Amino acid sequence: MADRVLPGTALADPVEMARFVADNRRRWSTSDGRVAGTLWWYSTSSVVLTSLLVRLAEIDLAADPSLERLRVHIGEDGRVMNVHPTGLLADTEELPAALRSSLDAVLGTLSSVSGVRLPPLWALTTDAIANTLLRAWRELGDASKGVAQAEWLVGGMGTGLPPARFVTIEGKPLVRRVSCCLIDRAGFAPCASCPHQDPAARHQRMLEASRHL
Repeated sequence: MADRVLPGTALADPVEMARFVADNRRRWSTSDGRVAGTLWWYSTSSVVLTSLLVRLAEIDLAADPSLERLRVHIGEDGRVMNVHPTGLLADTEELPAALRSSLDAVLGTLSSVSGVRLPPLWALTTDAIANTLLRAWRELGDASKGVAQAEWLVGGMGTGLPPARFVTIEGKPLVRRVSCCLIDRAGFAPCASCPHQDPAARHQRMLEASRHL
């Protein structure tokens, strides 16, 4: 498959979404549409939200997340590789409602195509926002601002999203995931902060991860 550039509205198109989920079933060797859909949003949400939110941390401007104002780069293997916003919101205070509106369309389509329920998809969204802003602010030298900004954005997006959660380990804030990507259902080990672990094991794995930051 050659690289493609699609309008952002493709992310809410049932035909394109079915293609994304089918590609992910092959990529992860799973016949379960729920696993394929969850893993697709786990990886895609990071790409989408990094593109939309980095300016918020770096220069206090908010990219317009309207699907009509996005261009989506699709790689040869069918993955969403990058998202290019083509405009800015007039005020960063508009971002929570605008982002919620766009993601309502994307996640509603993904849910209907793959069978994934909406609550797990919104939980993945919370964690992706938290990780994106924490990482951006950590690189800027003030991780605490990433925590505050993530809490503000998630809190302003309305019902359905669980609050962003963080834990401080050895003086470093880390995202305490509220979501599960289901990677273990595709034959791989769960990530360090997966909530479906023994709490002591989770803490130890997150402690080890923190030492690489």
